[in-house]
Amino acid sequence: MDLYFAYLSTYSQKTLLGLYERGVEFTPHLVDLTDPDARAEYHKLYPFGKVPLLIREDGRMIPESSIILEYIDTSTDGGPFLIPKDPELSRRVRFLDRMCDLYLNDPVVSLIFESWKPTEQQNLEMMQKASEKIGIMYRFMEDQLQDREFLAGDAFSMADCSALPVLYYAKSFAPFAESPNIQSYWDRQSKRDAFLRVKAEAEPYITAVMGER
Repeated sequence: MDLYFAYLSTYSQKTLLGLYERGVEFTPHLVDLTDPDARAEYHKLYPFGKVPLLIREDGRMIPESSIILEYIDTSTDGGPFLIPKDPELSRRVRFLDRMCDLYLNDPVVSLIFESWKPTEQQNLEMMQKASEKIGIMYRFMEDQLQDREFLAGDAFSMADCSALPVLYYAKSFAPFAESPNIQSYWDRQSKRDAFLRVKAEAEPYITAVMGER
């Protein structure tokens, strides 16, 4: 399998985290999204131009981080499943995965991109709305993590793959230190071997663009 990804992308990090947790072998292809020529070349392969993208041995393309991890979970041997077999537990994992993608990842990324602009060009209304969404999501996560080691229950899952990469950025752009359950969750899960591997690989690229986090 071939994986096209970018280390700056939270969705790419999410996919890598799941692959490393499962111990799945793949051929990596780093896409430099900051290089117009590299982006143009990638668009020839995948016209939507989004990362990550998994390509199977038979040439079939599997885009979108959650779909990739679903495919990996059902078609490869390796470590513990990222999506439980129990229908109710699997529904919870998929629900929390979507919540993290839509209501944590997207507003945090929007906040980051807007903060890079000169002050006079920043859309303050958009930044305020993003901050409000993040605040709502933090309160939701605080409740979810009240009695759980992991976001969706008693085992690491796709929901954690979704949460951890964006929390890495959020700790600088939307701090959660006043949310004790989230902070405790981050302190525990950010020490996982798979996450430390993603972090070590990604940080040189993140630092080059964003500086020290």
